[in-house]
Amino acid sequence: MTDPHALAGTPDRGPSAPTFFDPSFERLPAPVSGDSATPGPVLLLFDRDADRDWVADAAVALATGWHAAGRRTVLADLCLDDPFLHERIGMPNQEGVVDIFLYGASLARSARAVPGRGFYLISSGTYTPDAGEVLRSPRWEKIVAGFRDANAALLLFAPSDAPELAAIGRFADDAIVLGGGDGPGALPASVAGVATRAWLAPPRTDGDRAPAAAPATPADRFPEPEPVSPWNAPPGSYTPPAPAFEATGILPTAAAAAHVPPAGIPAPEADWREPEAPKKKRISPVLLVLLLIVLLAALAMVLAPRLGISIPFLAPAAADEAPAPAPKQAAAVPTAQRGPPQPQGAALPYSVYVANYQSFAEASRFAAQASGKFSEARFFVFPEPKDGVVWWRVMAGMAADTTAVLALRDRLLAAGLVDEDEVGGRYDLIQSRPLAYEVGEFATIQEATARGEELANREIPVYVTPVPYSDGTERWKVYAGAYRDSASAAPMKSKLESARIPVKMVERTGRPPASPK
Repeated sequence: MTDPHALAGTPDRGPSAPTFFDPSFERLPAPVSGDSATPGPVLLLFDRDADRDWVADAAVALATGWHAAGRRTVLADLCLDDPFLHERIGMPNQEGVVDIFLYGASLARSARAVPGRGFYLISSGTYTPDAGEVLRSPRWEKIVAGFRDANAALLLFAPSDAPELAAIGRFADDAIVLGGGDGPGALPASVAGVATRAWLAPPRTDGDRAPAAAPATPADRFPEPEPVSPWNAPPGSYTPPAPAFEATGILPTAAAAAHVPPAGIPAPEADWREPEAPKKKRISPVLLVLLLIVLLAALAMVLAPRLGISIPFLAPAAADEAPAPAPKQAAAVPTAQRGPPQPQGAALPYSVYVANYQSFAEASRFAAQASGKFSEARFFVFPEPKDGVVWWRVMAGMAADTTAVLALRDRLLAAGLVDEDEVGGRYDLIQSRPLAYEVGEFATIQEATARGEELANREIPVYVTPVPYSDGTERWKVYAGAYRDSASAAPMKSKLESARIPVKMVERTGRPPASPK
C-alpha cells in the first residue's frame, strides 16, 4: 500500500486523494486502523463499478483489524438486492438483515462468527423487493443504541446508491469509502452530514503490469493463523483476546472469561529444575499390628455363631430394646403443586412457496395431490391478498431455519411442482411466515384431523402439527394460515369471524419434522 496517511481534503467531504490499500497486508492504513475503531455504526460505502472481490476483501480486512485491536466488531451486509459479501467470505446466506428488520428474527441468532477472523457476519438474508423498507425500519434505533452500550462496532457494508441511505446516515458516526473514481465526492447528498474517515482504493498498477490476483478460495484469502503460545511470542507482541460478548442481546451470549495478563502467564525460569520425587514412606509397625487386630476381630464375628461360641460383645440385643426408627422419606410433591405442563415447541417460521390459485377448490385439490407424492411434507392452503385480489396460496413444510427446508425445496423443484420464476429466484421459494391463527388444540391427531375436515367443508383450510409438552406428552395444534404480518392475514380473519370461531393469532411452533431425504 502507499500513502497510508493521505487525509488531505475538505473537512466536510473528507479526503480528496485515495489511500491505496491491499487487503492481503496484515496492517491497516492509519486512517482506518484498529486503534481508531469506535463503538456504534460506521458506513462502508462501496462503488458498484469497483472490483467486487477487492471491495469484499477490504471490508473483511477492516473488520478483522478492528477485532484484533480489541473492539468487538460486527459486519452487516446491506447490499440487499445483489449480495456477494457472504460468498467472498465462504459462508451461507441464511437469516440476516432482512429477516431481522422485516420478520422479527433474532439479531443474536443471525450474527455468525467468521472462522479464523474473530468478528461476526450478518448476511443480507431473505430477498426483499423493497430494500428501502429495511433501512427505514424503526428497529435501527434500538439496535444501534445496543451496540453503543455494549461498546461494539457495527460496520454497515452498503452500495453508495442504496435507496433510503439517509435513514441509516442519521445513526452513523462516519463513513469509509471503498473504491470509486470520484471518492467521497460521489457520496449522495442525503449523507452529506456524515464525516468521511478515509477513501480506500485498490493498489495502483505498475505500468502494464496488473496487481497480483487474490487467491481463489476464502480459506486461502483468509487463513486461520497458527496458534502461538503467549510465552513464546516476542516481547510486547501478545495481546489478551477480546472478552466474550456479554448477554447484551447484541450477539450470541457467552460466559465472560477472566483473561490472564502476559505477566501472569507461568514461564519457566532459566535455572529451574525438575524437582525430585519424594521418597516413599514405610508403613509403621504399629499400624500393621492394629490392622491385624481388626482383621482377627472381624473373623471372630463371622465364625463365632457358626461354632456355637458365645462372645459377650457379639450377643444379640435384648428383646425389650426397641429397634431404631426408620428414616422418614420426603413426601412426594403432588403434580398439581408443580403446575400444569407447559408447551415446549420450537418456532417454525419457514416454509416453501408452492403455487397460487384463484379458487379454494383448485388450491385444495393441488395440495392433496402433492401430499400423496410427498408424504413427509405438510402442504397447506390459505387466502392472502395480492395486488388487491385475494388468492389461495399453497405452501409446504414447517422448519426452524432455511437450511432445514432446502432438501424439500430441491425435491419440489426436481418434480416440477414449483416455479422459481414466480417469486424471483430459487432462494426466494423459502419464505419466513411466522404467524398463524390457532383454532384448536387436541390430545390426539385423530381429534385434530376431524376438526380440520369439519372446517375444510366450510372453506376454512387448516393444518395440524404436534407440540411437545414439559411432562413428556404431545398435543396437536390446529393452525389456519401462515403470514408475515396481521395485514396479510385479514382474509383469513374475516372467514374465522364469519364462522364465529375465536380469532387468536400466535407464533407457529411445534415439533420440527425430520428432514426429507
